[in-house]
Order: sequence, then structure tokens, then C-alpha cells
Amino acid sequence: MQAFFEQTVQLLGILAITGLIIAIFYYLLKAAAGYILITIGVGFVFMEVYEVYLFFTERYRYTEDLAANGLWSFTGFYIALNLLILLGILVKVIRNRNA
Repeated sequence: MQAFFEQTVQLLGILAITGLIIAIFYYLLKAAAGYILITIGVGFVFMEVYEVYLFFTERYRYTEDLAANGLWSFTGFYIALNLLILLGILVKVIRNRNA
């Protein structure tokens, strides 16, 4: 009877510890996901600022890229992305004025 009791207590202990480990992994994953989103946002802001800097200092690179690859180049994507961001901001401002 004592062996059965010991095995039961050990099984409950193992299950409790396993649940605790899973809970810790869950909270670590939740925190890591937040850090990843923050990192993506900061990286996006850095790219935008650096691209504006490059646009004013090395403009010939943009024209060469567009001439060589057309609108499917990185420069075309960058211009389209910034126009979409600007359009989104304008729509938001107009909606806030009308509301």
C-alpha cells in the first residue's frame, strides 16, 4: 500500500512540475513575442529614417536602380510603401476632422 501511495505522490509531483514548466515557457514566449514586435517596429523606423537620409545624400542610386529594374526594384517598393503610409495618414486625418 505504501508503494502505491509513493507512486501516486510522485506522479502528482511530476505533473505539477511539468505544468509549472509549461506555464513558465508560456510566459517567456509571451514576453519574447512582445520584444519581437517592438524590434520589428524599431527596425522599420530605422529603415525609414536611413532611406530618407540616403535619398538626399545619394540620389543617383535611386535613379540607377529604377532605370535598371523598373518599378519592381527596391526603390519602386520603397516609393509605393511610403505613398501607402502617407495615404493612410491622410485618410485618418480627414476622418478625424469630419467626425
